[in-house]
Amino acid sequence: MTKQVWLPVDGALLKKLREDAGVEITTLARLHSLSTSQIKQLENGGDSSFYTPSIKLATGRKLLMHFGEDVQPLEQVLEQLHAQELETPAKEVHATQATNDVSGKKISLLNLQIVGAVLVFLSLIYWILFQSVSVIEKEPVIVGKQPTISSPIAAMANETKPISSTALSSVEIHKESPNECKWGNEPTSLFVNQPTKLGDYVHVIANTDGSICVRDATSKVQILHLRSSQSQTIRGRPPFEIFSSNLNEFKLFYQGNLLRLPSSNIKNITLKEQKYE
Repeated sequence: MTKQVWLPVDGALLKKLREDAGVEITTLARLHSLSTSQIKQLENGGDSSFYTPSIKLATGRKLLMHFGEDVQPLEQVLEQLHAQELETPAKEVHATQATNDVSGKKISLLNLQIVGAVLVFLSLIYWILFQSVSVIEKEPVIVGKQPTISSPIAAMANETKPISSTALSSVEIHKESPNECKWGNEPTSLFVNQPTKLGDYVHVIANTDGSICVRDATSKVQILHLRSSQSQTIRGRPPFEIFSSNLNEFKLFYQGNLLRLPSSNIKNITLKEQKYE
């Protein structure tokens, strides 16, 4: 609502009404206990003769009513002015409260975003730590434990395996060859008196370079070409028959014991399994 004040158009109206009625300024001033300067300032402008704009407005309206002009009474004008004066601070207060509410909402939203970012960061750290612990549990490190040395690799059927990355020996599995394996009609039979292991494999160590043939109960033949100090384990079904032109240059282990040949001239032997308990 626009604040009501005494406007120049109001002053012009008062002057016209006074002149049309033929009333002098001094006469009008005396009738209403006013000074001539107050009448002149009401008609021509100026505020020095009035304490407040409200008093000037009330005085001017009173004079307009004197000349029969239909205007609001002084009491209503004062009430409206008072209401206007109270309404302006109230609007300012509401505007301030609205601004504070918006600022509060922005601060609350910012706080929620910060809390959410912190939670996401903590969750990421927890996930990384959990994954690290899982990896450590799955792959334990044993301090001070020496690597286990496995037993000699067995030579399987239809498979050729070198002894090591630097080994020069080879294992060949094929049908009987009259040039390499000369099986005797009556091979020397050997057996272990006190077996400590099962009799399903033979372990061979070469003292010098040489070849040796091993045949099991299924007639599977395995031919070994070994260099000095090389070894090989042959698995199969007992009894085993072994041939080599220099058999005494090989160390043969069967059922956990080193075998000793009865004679250095023996080239063909049969290893018979003894019961192991």
